[in-house]
Amino acid sequence: MKRAWLLSALVAQALACSATPTSGLRSPISDSDAVRAIIGEGANQSDAALAGIASAIHNRGNLRGVFGLRNPVVDTASDALWARARRAWNLAKTGGDPEDIRGCKFFGCPTDMQWFHKHGFIAVKTIGQITFYKP
Repeated sequence: MKRAWLLSALVAQALACSATPTSGLRSPISDSDAVRAIIGEGANQSDAALAGIASAIHNRGNLRGVFGLRNPVVDTASDALWARARRAWNLAKTGGDPEDIRGCKFFGCPTDMQWFHKHGFIAVKTIGQITFYKP
């Protein structure tokens, strides 16, 4: 009985993790979490890289595996950086994906490249230090 319960719990968790947003108009990610993640991932990057990060997060539909959400640099970010990240997130929510990385759901720095290639991801474009990938 324990095994059956555990199996059903694992299946339910897997289904919850693989859920995708049902509407392209609204992301299930809160605006504040998204902006924190964008800052945490791209605090030292250009507006184009921030827009790409925002777009990838929006396309993915969740923040699973996004280290930036918990990056301590967010707590000391300037008001100007917060404004840039908010602008990038709002652009992503309204369908303003940077055309050259349209459809990307993942991104990483140069040290992540080997992992992405090993798992069959396709590098689409690099902006600054951030490379954007499609599965």
